Amino acid sequence: MQNAKEIYQNTVSQLPSEERLQLAALILRDLATAEPNGESKLTIVEFIRSLPAGRGFHTSAEADEFLRQERDSWDR
Repeated sequence: MQNAKEIYQNTVSQLPSEERLQLAALILRDLATAEPNGESKLTIVEFIRSLPAGRGFHTSAEADEFLRQERDSWDR
């Protein structure tokens, strides 16, 4: 049986970045303990995917521009 390092080197490292993130989310979900109310904790990937589409920014300048436009709309 392969160890974790061998699995990573032989298989996981060959996957595209998004697939590796999905795999990491699956592993973290498997390891996470349930909250006292029975709900599971979200992984960071699940949280990001739960955000409304179109709100992601590729640069800090894009985020700043969005915030500027939002603030400007409050003055109207």
